[in-house]
Amino acid sequence: MKEINVRITEGVEVVELQTRPGRKLSRVLLEAGFPINLYCGGHGVCGRCFVEIEAEKLPEESQEEKRLRLIKNLPPRFRLACRFVVTVPITVRIPENVCYHQEVLSPAPVRVDLKTIVRIRDFNPPVKKFFFRLKAGDLASADSLIQKISSTTRLNRLHFYPDAYIKAISGGSWLRSSTAVVDTDLQTLLNFESGDTSDRIFGLAVDLGTTTVSAALISLTTGKILAEAQTLNSQSKYGADVVSRVSFAVEKPGNLEILRQEAVDSVERLISELIEKAGIKRKWIYAVSLAGNTVMNHLFLGCPMHSLSRSPFKPVFLKTKPLTVDSTRLRINPFAITYFSPNIGGFVGGDISAGLLYTGLISRRGNFLQVDLGTNGEIVLKCGHTLLAASTAAGPAFEGSGISCGLPAVPGAIEKIVWKNRRFFCRAISGVKPSGICGSGLIGAISESLRAGLIEPSGRIKGLKGGQDRIKLISGIALTQLDIRKLQLAMAAIKSGIRLLLRRAGLSWSGLDGIYLAGVFGNSVDAGQCIFSGLLPPLPMEKIHFVGNASLAGATMMLLSRSARQEIEQLRRKVKHVSLAENKDFQPEFLRALAVGNQYWRSRDD
Repeated sequence: MKEINVRITEGVEVVELQTRPGRKLSRVLLEAGFPINLYCGGHGVCGRCFVEIEAEKLPEESQEEKRLRLIKNLPPRFRLACRFVVTVPITVRIPENVCYHQEVLSPAPVRVDLKTIVRIRDFNPPVKKFFFRLKAGDLASADSLIQKISSTTRLNRLHFYPDAYIKAISGGSWLRSSTAVVDTDLQTLLNFESGDTSDRIFGLAVDLGTTTVSAALISLTTGKILAEAQTLNSQSKYGADVVSRVSFAVEKPGNLEILRQEAVDSVERLISELIEKAGIKRKWIYAVSLAGNTVMNHLFLGCPMHSLSRSPFKPVFLKTKPLTVDSTRLRINPFAITYFSPNIGGFVGGDISAGLLYTGLISRRGNFLQVDLGTNGEIVLKCGHTLLAASTAAGPAFEGSGISCGLPAVPGAIEKIVWKNRRFFCRAISGVKPSGICGSGLIGAISESLRAGLIEPSGRIKGLKGGQDRIKLISGIALTQLDIRKLQLAMAAIKSGIRLLLRRAGLSWSGLDGIYLAGVFGNSVDAGQCIFSGLLPPLPMEKIHFVGNASLAGATMMLLSRSARQEIEQLRRKVKHVSLAENKDFQPEFLRALAVGNQYWRSRDD
């Protein structure tokens, strides 16, 4: 069968390819790397995938397609990509906003080298709205109503959410011109709204970190990120790390409820900030995707913590079905659905699942590490087809918490620091006057202090005089000896965890094809400083990639892509959880890793 030439343009991007006749244009575009907006699942009822087509002769359009085209005031050469069948050579021009291009997410965006995974494969949010004009006969019974909606949306197994059923049978005349809210994954009719509110539907992606909670507000009709924000996790007052919070939760009755409410309140603060920035209402948020480590997921839902307080540290759940607002306590639309990124096991949770989804590590050929520089310090090693995951208690230092001059990655936090001409030069986020230092700056400060000879490999500040146990960075901002010790502990936890996973897989660091570094630590992490300080093994710098808040980016992908939601469910089955706490070599390895500088890696390559 002779193949057909197809030329595709989107902005300045041009792709020429060949395809066999009889294929849907939408499938051709998706396979060519153009993630067009198939909001209705490719059933031709939403009118969001109109593209301009040039051909010798265009086939006749259907009445429904023509109706949708005229509503949008488009000329006849525009056709729905999900309905158009390729039978002759064509040139396709994709208008602006027809494709969804995922934006790289982070409250303080970092440099991203992963050009191949910036786009999602499909734009298909789980909850959608469809506007209907109904006739009296459509309202004769609940069955006739759902049959009408099913035939229009092409969701043949559609059923009612109980409250939506009650609203339907008592809706009255307003229901004749109304918007149906549908969970297309579950094929469930969630709600009805009066009038055409089809564009008022939004999603919330949340990275529920131990120290920092980050969130993004996203339009579920366009995929655009409308606002981002972050806040400190209010649970921190009850413990800096997951172990201390688990201990507090099981200490006495009522403590679990306290931690649960603090987690909910942290997310609620972000919702208030985000809707104010975007100018929308809480009731328009219909979907939430939440990625947190195992302990954070359990605390957010108020699950019993006793099994996580003692060996073998088994979670109550690894995955959960989509939950209603009643289960999450969030003050958004009462019919909203919440999706949790699945846990992998122990203290390796949904934040790592989401991060792996974003980086695409599992599908990459070769040997790779993915390291999340957060309080829980999760590490994933891909060695051939083997995937190992572990967590190590790094503490909150990489997020600026617990450091005398530490700040999260916010305006005014020093993100970049270098030693030159016998002094430090610092740059703060947003170019404003420095008021503290965030994670990327702290890594730089350790590296540059070591390079300048201000600290010894043991971490001790050199030339202490009169009890002055600090290194002055700039006026009013200094690192104390205690700050350096906390950073050493955090770095040693990561280093020893990497070493032990490599040993478990029988691989040396020199056999790695790349390292992906994730975390909410700033936007100017320097690969050379990571290597010089000893935080990472001395690979060629082009093998080290900074991916920012991969957990939040993965949570966003879950909101916008059905294939991403399916992939993350399969992903957790491919990763084996390794408990470092039960490894007899962890403590001696940790003690060796306390030294700063890359001698730790160069002296022993096992």
